[in-house]
Amino acid sequence: MRRVLTAAAALAVAGLALASSPPARAGPGAAARPPLADEWWFAAWSIQSRVWPLTRGAGVTVAVLDTGVQASVPDLRGAVVPGGDTTGAGTNGMTDDDLTEDGHGTAMASLIAGQGRGTGLVGIAPLAKILPVRVGGTNGISPGGSAQTVAAGIRFAVNHGAQVINMSLGGPAGSPFTCDQVVQDAVAYALEHNIILVAGAGNARKAGNPPVQPASCAGVLAVGAVNPGLTLWSRSERQPYVAVTAPGNEIGWSGRDGRYFPDGFGTSQAAAFTAGEAALVRSRYPSMPWPQVVQRIINTTLRKGTTVPSAGFGYGIIRIAGAVNASRYPVAASAPDPVYAAYQRWLVSPEGTHFTSSSRQPPHAARSSPAAAPAPAPGGSGRLAAVIALIAVVAAGGTVLAVAASRRRHRRRA
Repeated sequence: MRRVLTAAAALAVAGLALASSPPARAGPGAAARPPLADEWWFAAWSIQSRVWPLTRGAGVTVAVLDTGVQASVPDLRGAVVPGGDTTGAGTNGMTDDDLTEDGHGTAMASLIAGQGRGTGLVGIAPLAKILPVRVGGTNGISPGGSAQTVAAGIRFAVNHGAQVINMSLGGPAGSPFTCDQVVQDAVAYALEHNIILVAGAGNARKAGNPPVQPASCAGVLAVGAVNPGLTLWSRSERQPYVAVTAPGNEIGWSGRDGRYFPDGFGTSQAAAFTAGEAALVRSRYPSMPWPQVVQRIINTTLRKGTTVPSAGFGYGIIRIAGAVNASRYPVAASAPDPVYAAYQRWLVSPEGTHFTSSSRQPPHAARSSPAAAPAPAPGGSGRLAAVIALIAVVAAGGTVLAVAASRRRHRRRA
């Protein structure tokens, strides 16, 4: 438990974490059970004592754009709603096609909304629903899909009720400030419909630190990864688009065949946690527009690095207890909101001028300036243990958004 205590102590700055270890917890509808020691982030974020009394994500749907999600595994049973498939395979997204790597999409979904009924893994927003959108997979163009399948996946998610979209995938970007037009247009479509988009910042720092999309797209909340001791994970990309960081090393999850994997790493996991945080905020404050949700996530972080923002940590490490409690942790309307600002710049750029008003929502729904927070509303086989490396590859027919994996140990959990 040493790393739990280290993380909890570090996050206790400004009173945003109180407990050094979590109390007994239960999955939704389950009896109380001892805490799963591997989920060190529960203690670090005081999830049970300071987050779940306020919100568990009820009423919010998180779209997971990935390899599909194995909805039949016990840890996700009841949490996954029928989704879609933009690869042409014609599935409803409820089967994980990541056959060789033990289920990347299932892993991300379990971190967000795991139910604790199989491996014991509980997600940080266990009452949220998962909308699985398969954009790639073993039999697809690539595990992570293409720019075209991801763009179509974003639009599918918007049109099928998602309030948050998680994209634990990535591919080459021309610069840290641009992405393929087809993806950027889809991102804009989502933002104009008041949707929050989250993406991993990339895992290729040791391979040249190339910028990746969709993290580089204007309006996407890009997330880097930290270790249990809250130091920056060595492979997390250092890019100006990094807005925040979240746990991304020594992360366990439930795979597509129901096995437990205790030791994953990557900005995939960090993005999934941040998407879960967005779901918790949205559940707590259902009328809060997307720029303000993102602004709260950014401005309730634990500041890290010699300068803020920095290319590694962004504005800091997310602290969920602060983000979901606007009365105790208010965020001024003038506080930084770089994700919203980048989107506003894109809208008036030459690349954004073709984005017609016919696809936009009324300004108050998505493009209002962030303001003071409203009052709280009531109420496979193999040896895989890590996921997303967000690598850049190019193939005929457009940019490929690839998923790569690092192989480490796994073990079964009864």
